[in-house]
Amino acid sequence: MSEENYVEMRRWTIAILAGSALAVSACGSTARGVTTPRPAAPVDLTVYIDNHSVSVSPTNVGAGPVAFVITNQASQAESLSILRAGASAGQPLADTGPINPQGTSQVTVNFSSPGTYSVATGGADPSSGAIRTAQIHIGAKRGSSDNQLLQP
Repeated sequence: MSEENYVEMRRWTIAILAGSALAVSACGSTARGVTTPRPAAPVDLTVYIDNHSVSVSPTNVGAGPVAFVITNQASQAESLSILRAGASAGQPLADTGPINPQGTSQVTVNFSSPGTYSVATGGADPSSGAIRTAQIHIGAKRGSSDNQLLQP
């Protein structure tokens, strides 16, 4: 093997190794980046409906994703709506279809701003139903779910 062929082969070997190192270093990278915090972990609120009122527990949570787990213990089918308090003519943030007596349902809302919200039966007007509505207070934004196990 001549000296020129040996030098040429070394150049190709170095180029292939450099290209391989670059390709391997790019593996596993994501668009999110290392410093992008995860969203807040969802909080579960339980909602109990009976013939007289709607109850929510807990009534105070921070802004972020909230999952409402609903049980209807009323004697008739009821639907549930979540609206900003005082927004009787406004569009609900979320609502369920009719929930049969003794049935359950779930709905998730991502609250982005603090404030008071109504949890009411029967559509967008909480003052129209005979069942008393519940109020929940959404506080400041919750922290990220970084450093919490089993989070996506």
